[in-house]
Amino acid sequence: MGIVVTDLSFDRIGAAARLLARGFHADPIITFYLDDPVARRVAFPAFFRAVIYETFEAGHAYAALAGERLLGVAVWLPPSGATPSPAFRRRASRNHAVVRERFPHSAAGLYAGFGATESLHPEEPHWYLAFVGVDPAAQRSGVGSQLLSPVLAQADAAGCLCYLETPFHETHPFYRRHGFELGKAARPFQGAPGLWTMLRNPASAV
Repeated sequence: MGIVVTDLSFDRIGAAARLLARGFHADPIITFYLDDPVARRVAFPAFFRAVIYETFEAGHAYAALAGERLLGVAVWLPPSGATPSPAFRRRASRNHAVVRERFPHSAAGLYAGFGATESLHPEEPHWYLAFVGVDPAAQRSGVGSQLLSPVLAQADAAGCLCYLETPFHETHPFYRRHGFELGKAARPFQGAPGLWTMLRNPASAV
């Protein structure tokens, strides 16, 4: 069955959050703060639901589907940013509250670290890849590449930069194949492992 990449629908947000939780189960930064695997079963999906709610109305959350099966999710912020409506802000806040309830002593450090990453972004307008995740059973099958394609094509057409951060050294070759170049290493999450920044110039500018 072929894979179709489409806009993530509202009714799939829960499934998308669970998929991202599976895909990032070994994230060295998030698990540094959310360090209890039992509490993480609830907190991880809640964290990703909150991120999706905060960005959903910007219109650049994508789903990779094989029939009705969700194989992957990519969440981008456009150069104009994302400002959730009050209803979506409340949904996000409820899910952030779940994370803080499960991890009352460490969640604040996690959120402070994400706030600190904002200083790493390029000053120029850019697309920001917040998260991309593929179901572990479907990895290395081209799903990730297909998920990136819609925004990379838009960025090329508009002559716009794309930017991301990753804590995974092993993802560097994947992103390089899609035009990203390795930037500086940074440690915006206090006490946690570091990450790398990666920047992609539009194809028209290469």
